[in-house]
Amino acid sequence: MRKFALLLAVAALAGPAQAQDEWARARTVEVRLSSFDFTPHDIVLPAGQPIVLHLVNSGSGGHNFAAPDFFRTARVRGNRPANGTVEVPSRQSVDIALVPAAGTYRLRCTHAFHTALGMRGRIVVR
Repeated sequence: MRKFALLLAVAALAGPAQAQDEWARARTVEVRLSSFDFTPHDIVLPAGQPIVLHLVNSGSGGHNFAAPDFFRTARVRGNRPANGTVEVPSRQSVDIALVPAAGTYRLRCTHAFHTALGMRGRIVVR
């Protein structure tokens, strides 16, 4: 019984450290939001690996990064973006830490007419 209790205690201690190590090696992927464009247009990410999406709005107006299916299937660190959309104010940046799930996901800016003017892309996770 003592050995079992000791194993449980060791496992409990190892869990948070392992999670911390996972995020310490997270790769940062920068995505630029500008006047009606995402750069890169196709965002390619590794499945199951910790990523920090660094969303940078270089435009003079607001934009968002709307990918509801992507955020629904990912393991997001912290708060999950409401309705799968991250608002990025003009000349600012937002970081989202997550572990993406394999698949191909639609990306767009939902501000009025931005998608129609070309602000769309896709996220490919393999």
